[in-house]
Amino acid sequence: MKKIILGSLLALCIAVPALAHPPITVYVDQQKVAFADQAPVIVDDRTLVPMRKIFEAMDADVTWDEPSQTITSTRGSDVVTMTIGQKQVYKNGKVVYTMDVPAQIMQDRTMVPIRAVAVAFDANVAWDGINYVIDITTDGSAAASGNYSKQIHADDGTLLATVSLTYSPLTSNSTAANKINKNVYDQISQKASVITVQMETAAKAAYTKNPASFQPYYYMGTYQAKGEGSDFSSVVLEERTFMGGTETKTLSADTYNMKNGNDAVLTDIVTDSKKELETLMEKGFSALIDQNPDAFYSDAKDRLDKNLDEVGFYLDKNAVVFYLNSGIIAPESAGVIAFSVPR
Repeated sequence: MKKIILGSLLALCIAVPALAHPPITVYVDQQKVAFADQAPVIVDDRTLVPMRKIFEAMDADVTWDEPSQTITSTRGSDVVTMTIGQKQVYKNGKVVYTMDVPAQIMQDRTMVPIRAVAVAFDANVAWDGINYVIDITTDGSAAASGNYSKQIHADDGTLLATVSLTYSPLTSNSTAANKINKNVYDQISQKASVITVQMETAAKAAYTKNPASFQPYYYMGTYQAKGEGSDFSSVVLEERTFMGGTETKTLSADTYNMKNGNDAVLTDIVTDSKKELETLMEKGFSALIDQNPDAFYSDAKDRLDKNLDEVGFYLDKNAVVFYLNSGIIAPESAGVIAFSVPR
């Protein structure tokens, strides 16, 4: 073990909203989709994808009507239409979804929110916000054993909610790794049953109360093995939940000892004292606040001082990442705030 230092902190800051994100990668039924001239983009916190490429990857036919600026996509007996600049998604003549960000044209390509793709043909979409990977499955099944995906419909067939839990597991074939992977899949099983009931109950109540303005609910939980090594590894869970209003995002992480598969705490990994770690966290987040004060609450440093016990951590390659969830020192729109230091 060794100390982690603050020396290169400013160069290693991550997750400030203004910073660039990695390229977005899209898979449809585990096949990577190639984008020749227009890649997926994020607009107003919504991921937009080239509609033709995605729907064709889902074995749907796509046509474009220039006078009306309307896209029509057909898959089996289902016909889906969207119009540039409008937020409604029509399926078989009925509005099934209202987009926060309307369909639009970029680089001569029609771009639509990924959630519209899911609703259009009852696909499941999992979003890995750490690696910026979109995983679309069209058969209602999870991509890997132990994962979970379920769609909930009203009696009239309207999509009410989607629940998805996925895990990109540890890859080493060791007793400890197998124990950790099994633990995560057990978590998925337990969480899935609870969340599905919660989402179904809430979505049915909301749809019954106001079916005309209802937008399908969703819960997307993405577990990702991070910083896998021979000594320690972390599993990070990103959760994105929409139950009307604004999407919420949270991050949580567990770190494990790769010798025995047991839970590990930060002082198992580094030799810094608790006081030294608190000082490092305070300086690290304060540096982020000073870099971009408009992205944080006006009293962010006071909030930080009162909520140091809310700081989480995970391992990423040769670094330790410290993070705070949104709403603690910055608004919900800022997302997770984090910085990393080498270990």
